[in-house]
Amino acid sequence: MATAQEQADAAYREYRAAAEAAAAARANPVSLSAVGIAESNLARAEAASHAANAALVATYDDAPAPAGPSGPSEAELEAARLAEQRAYEERIRAQERAREQRRIAQTVKAVFQQYGLGSLNAVIDDYARKDFSAESIQIMLRQTPQYKARFPAMEALAAKNRAITEAAYIDYERTAAGLERQYGLPQDMLMGRITDLLTNEVSASELNDRVVLAASAAIQAPEDFRQTMRDFYDIDTGGLTAYFLDPEVATPLLEKQYASSIIGAEARRQGVGIDVYGAENLQELGISREQARVGFGQVAQAKPLTEGRGDVVSQQQLISGTFGETNEAQKAIERARGARRGRFQQGGGVLAGQQGVTGAGTAATR
Repeated sequence: MATAQEQADAAYREYRAAAEAAAAARANPVSLSAVGIAESNLARAEAASHAANAALVATYDDAPAPAGPSGPSEAELEAARLAEQRAYEERIRAQERAREQRRIAQTVKAVFQQYGLGSLNAVIDDYARKDFSAESIQIMLRQTPQYKARFPAMEALAAKNRAITEAAYIDYERTAAGLERQYGLPQDMLMGRITDLLTNEVSASELNDRVVLAASAAIQAPEDFRQTMRDFYDIDTGGLTAYFLDPEVATPLLEKQYASSIIGAEARRQGVGIDVYGAENLQELGISREQARVGFGQVAQAKPLTEGRGDVVSQQQLISGTFGETNEAQKAIERARGARRGRFQQGGGVLAGQQGVTGAGTAATR
């Protein structure tokens, strides 16, 4: 039969195993019932360990003093009993300390998991083993590089005495992400600027108002321009909303598309057909909206040069010559005009000078 010491040791081992099983269940819960069973087993093992240790201590009270002068004295037996009692109490304190450390670690981990900072779990365990409180651990974690990367606006807000909670920060991010989805804004149009928006104290309601106003402006843009953006680049109202919301941010995303679509829309207004490549070529030459309006007006007036027999030009030559893209196109237009001088009265002029539309330049000079 096992001695009281052996029984106490066995009960303590069972308690440690139950404690580890309960911690594992809490960290990776399969179900609420599984966690409950693990916690119940832990409570029973703890009670059994306490009872076994109490029984062990009692054996020192009940043990008879050895006969003869060579046995331990009463003082020595009392000292041994007290030593065992202290050892038992130390084991209980160690168990309780370990349990508290696990509780603190699990509490902080659950919070930082919601922040997307599960990478800090090992740091949390280390702080918990050093007996820091949950509040102290959270304060120290806010100084880590991982936390600062996750919440980059926090330090700037604190410096301005405008500190917010992590929950409020995450709610702001969700609002921005929701606006991007709702209005079809380019990815990260708002999410990529969370730090600037927060440090500039743009509230969630103000951000919403800005997006709504920009969306209204996009909807009110001329239909031929919106249609050109769709035809050329498949950019819908969301892309235009981004431009009206903040041209400085949207420009890197939409500058070429926006400017090329302006040119394409002016061509359509003059009844001149142009594809996306032709519009982009003119955009790269630096053709402005006004230059496009004037130039395509000249192209429309010169359409007769594309018809009939003899020296005729294509519409592309008209466009290239009018906007000064190539000298060859300008010469071809002059030849076509010269061939018609005997039949048509000269007037208006196809070209605004040999260099095309004023300010456009030529491909060779830009």
